[in-house]
Amino acid sequence: MRFAKFFTILTACLGLITACDQKTELKPTITEMDKSPTELTRAIYSAHLQLDPHLIKATADAAPVRDLLVGLMRFNSAGEVAPAIAKEFFSDDNKNWLFILDDQAKWSNGEAVIADDFVASWQRLADKNTRSPLAHYLIYMGVENAKEIIQGTKGSNELGVKALNSHTLQVQLAQANPNFPKMLAHIALLPTYRGQKPEEYGFISNGDYRIKERSKTTLTLQSQQAGAAFQTVLYQLITTIQNPSRFDIVENPLASYTRNQIMLPRLCTYFYEFNFNDPMLKRKEVRQAIQAMLSASQIANGVGITNYFVLPKTMLENSERPLPKSSAEQILHQIDIDAKSPIQISLTYDDQEPHSTIATRIARKLGQSDLFRVDEQAVSWEELLVKRNAQQFQLIRSGWCADYADPLSFLTMFHSSSPDNKSGYHNEMVNLSLETLQSGTLSKAEREQKILEIVYELQKDIAILPLFQYQRRVTVLPDIQGIEMNNSSEVIYSKDLYRQNKDTQ
Repeated sequence: MRFAKFFTILTACLGLITACDQKTELKPTITEMDKSPTELTRAIYSAHLQLDPHLIKATADAAPVRDLLVGLMRFNSAGEVAPAIAKEFFSDDNKNWLFILDDQAKWSNGEAVIADDFVASWQRLADKNTRSPLAHYLIYMGVENAKEIIQGTKGSNELGVKALNSHTLQVQLAQANPNFPKMLAHIALLPTYRGQKPEEYGFISNGDYRIKERSKTTLTLQSQQAGAAFQTVLYQLITTIQNPSRFDIVENPLASYTRNQIMLPRLCTYFYEFNFNDPMLKRKEVRQAIQAMLSASQIANGVGITNYFVLPKTMLENSERPLPKSSAEQILHQIDIDAKSPIQISLTYDDQEPHSTIATRIARKLGQSDLFRVDEQAVSWEELLVKRNAQQFQLIRSGWCADYADPLSFLTMFHSSSPDNKSGYHNEMVNLSLETLQSGTLSKAEREQKILEIVYELQKDIAILPLFQYQRRVTVLPDIQGIEMNNSSEVIYSKDLYRQNKDTQ
């Protein structure tokens, strides 16, 4: 979990696209071939094919790597974390973890996948010389010595991961983390053969596919399973001059291309934070009045899944908009605020779309009442972070993303001692409930009940101003089946897809 920019670290970044060699890109052998029932074509707008899991920066770029490599855990077709190479795992204290690896798992060169592969891969991830943008995920998980290694004060061989034997992996955490197994499907944790950088030796895979052919702009994969619907998967980098409609899937279509698009939920929420140290906003009535003036469905129209709670909409499927019991005017008149002394509110947001549009909608809506005077403060992304960390704001654009589907990932930031709590929110009931949840001692039913109690307490407090849940846009030809529309993992494995027979459509 982390404070999320509009495009997060594993989100398609269309602005980074650079032109490629047009002669290479326009080979008719790829974009003009007849459709095959056993071949899947997937296109990516990107500068180059990145096959090192430690250097992936966008969701779209991760697709071929997910087909080629599999880690301790992986996502199933519904987006849930499920065992993969790790067939069993144990911990008595949620701090020292043991993973029993599948003794049948093989690399594409025929050698066994062993615990040392994970040790070496994670050590390379932590090594500052790797310059991985994903290295801090080891710190986030709480792996022992990860922070010191990344900062360069300890060697990578001191990372809290050890091979007890060929098929037993031990991971030592700096603090207890009952959700640790759920975090292991992350792209950064995929192993490479003996932990080596893939480009240095020719790609050896352990996933559902292996590399058959490769060029600067194309990658042809061959299935490792005889029963797979798609025996061949063809990835191709494309540019803005090409026709994307010829591909079965376009991972990150241009905004101007909407044909055959689908919208998949993401584990990311968009909201505005109140500064609870601000003399005006720390008054609940003021926050209530602001909330009463705004409708998330109107403010977030066209940019995401309307959301009214701190959790993503997909985690509270049956939730409905909580209707205000009183108008903003009625609420504020109770605390002697009128048009002669209106509330001065500043909105701080980053100066790019859709943030500017959303802020303007909020300002206009609040401006319909004589009881509010709104000042819009558009700043750079870097300045937004500085202001948030220094609590130099009243209402500030914010967001939160999780790497696995667990409600607790969206709630811990509301603990008063959380380093991610920049708003100054404090509620002792929420603190105690979060501590109980993090202890990992509750049954499933008790855990779900405790989570709902926190969610509704935060709603009652108006801890934030929720607006929407992010979505991922992908284009998929109608005959491609196997994509679960509620899958929020942002992962689409080729192994889960198939082409629908025209005779059955």
